[in-house]
Amino acid sequence: MSGIYVHIPFCKKKCGYCDFYSIRLCKHSELLSNYFNALTEEIVNKSYLFKNQTVDTIYFGGGTPSLVPFHYIEKVYKLISDNYHLANNIECTLEINPEQASDQYFSELKSSGFVNRLSTGFQSMDNDCLKFLGRCHTVDDNFRYLDLCKKYGFDNFSVDYIFGYEMLTLKEIERSFNIFSDFKIPHISAYSLGIEQGTPFYLKLRKGEINVIDDDDYVVQFRLVHQLLTSAGYEHYEISNYSLPEKYSKHNTNYWNFVPYLGFGASAHSYYDNLRSWNLRDVRKYCDMVSRGETYFETEQLSKTDRFNEFVMLGLRTHRGIDLKRLHIDFPEYENEFLKNCNDKKFSRYIVEDNGFIRLNLDGVMISDSIISELFS
Repeated sequence: MSGIYVHIPFCKKKCGYCDFYSIRLCKHSELLSNYFNALTEEIVNKSYLFKNQTVDTIYFGGGTPSLVPFHYIEKVYKLISDNYHLANNIECTLEINPEQASDQYFSELKSSGFVNRLSTGFQSMDNDCLKFLGRCHTVDDNFRYLDLCKKYGFDNFSVDYIFGYEMLTLKEIERSFNIFSDFKIPHISAYSLGIEQGTPFYLKLRKGEINVIDDDDYVVQFRLVHQLLTSAGYEHYEISNYSLPEKYSKHNTNYWNFVPYLGFGASAHSYYDNLRSWNLRDVRKYCDMVSRGETYFETEQLSKTDRFNEFVMLGLRTHRGIDLKRLHIDFPEYENEFLKNCNDKKFSRYIVEDNGFIRLNLDGVMISDSIISELFS
């Protein structure tokens, strides 16, 4: 099995926290059509890489895919279906912003017949928090989105929520997640606010206009989110992801299981044959170089150490953890050192060995980045 990711790098505006590549979409620009022409060439030209693969997930991400006219998305899907072998039970996800949720748009989605999963960034159920985060929508838009999902029969969708910042109260977290569980939202991605270099929040942080949340307050917020979701029947199957039974994101799960995937579009990444590649992080250069038949991506052959470190990183992000049998078979030269490090008292209180797997406990999940990096070879 394999996956395909299509990056649509257009937004109304840049959210304060976002470090994904995107640019503002100008309605009267030729850039939109040029971009989709370049996508067409890339999709066709790279099809030989997956000639022996069955694609079981397609993900339209961004950016804001729902910002572009839907017929562009339809053409890309048809192009993929004409050039790749698609599984009968393929999962096809489209990211949609709440402010674009309308009867007309959902009617187009439903009639298309190929989009069977949606993902949207609520980020908050409080208008003041949404304003702080730099979102373009309101809480009313969130509720309209949920109503439209029900009306048009979308029973497989995900909602993003951001916690871990000062103005967010515990009362507001509890109110939000009670709403989510009442609506039985199938999948919830709960992310701690990160302030990455180059984002608007990073500039505000340097100017002293915002502060990073205190570590103790972050722990309290994280534990509350976890408790509210798990007590409502959600499975914590990855560091930031919770789902009702059988509603995991197949696409993201494939990433964590080293399933090969191709990424199309500016800044998109690919992984296949122990090789990673990434496209230019510039829409105009990407379009220009694709149209001229020039190389628009870089590649890196992963060493055995690279592959082991990714095996550790991705495995410890999941609720099952690292498969010890696979560790022994695929990375025997790293096995003893890794197990020794896991048993070190510095890490042992964060690590659980369970039924042939090594995983992080909840305390470990909260500091997973520092633990994982120290377990690298």
